[in-house]
Amino acid sequence: MMTCEETQQAFSLYVDDRLALPARAAFDQHLQQCPVCRARLSETQAVVRELASMPRPVPPSDLAFSITSAIRIEAAASQRQPALSLSEKLTQWIQPRLMPYTVGTFASIIFFMVMFAGLRSSLMAFHNWDTIVRQEQDANFFDITQPISPESYAARRAPFAIDSPSLNPQGALAAFTRSALYSQEDDDDMVVVTDVFSNGSASLSSVMQAPRDPRMLDQFQDALRKNPAFVPASYDRRPQTMRVVFVIHKVDVRERKF
Repeated sequence: MMTCEETQQAFSLYVDDRLALPARAAFDQHLQQCPVCRARLSETQAVVRELASMPRPVPPSDLAFSITSAIRIEAAASQRQPALSLSEKLTQWIQPRLMPYTVGTFASIIFFMVMFAGLRSSLMAFHNWDTIVRQEQDANFFDITQPISPESYAARRAPFAIDSPSLNPQGALAAFTRSALYSQEDDDDMVVVTDVFSNGSASLSSVMQAPRDPRMLDQFQDALRKNPAFVPASYDRRPQTMRVVFVIHKVDVRERKF
């Protein structure tokens, strides 16, 4: 026996009486047992009857004359057109085929040029940035084989020199500070106030925290008397006279093996 799906697919053949006898028998048997398919078959038959009762469209009486006239006009227009040369025919044949590729190629070239211009500006920016970084590295590089001049040291401390005078790297106070920091003696601290003058010389104003070893304070005062402890005020672009707090923290760092 046929299923509902098979029966509904055979509606058109059944209405047109084009089903084979075995299939028609199975179709009728299914219709006897399925009210849904019977209702849908009735709907299909009603639609077929309505379509059959509709009048057939009648073509206009002048249809043949209109078609004939259009053909004659087209033929006359073709005859009046001048004969094309071989190059013109070739151009008409190539143009619709070559034009899309030409436009695409031209657009690709423009796109490549725009991208190249953008990448070029980026590459130039990276190059300039690398050059600036190298220049800054070179400017901050100290050659340990060459003495540091007061001018170069003050130039490197330019952002801070107006508030904190630059120590004279060739002065006795700088040598004393290095020797105190790397001394192998016990830890000791010293905090003093010094007056720094325009020529870089300085004098002890007061002692805020005296060191445990009095020799440390004596050595500090001797270093102030030997030569200018700081660079001139013109190097730092600072006030002519300043009062600063000078702090020395001496730490004993013992070597460890890890």
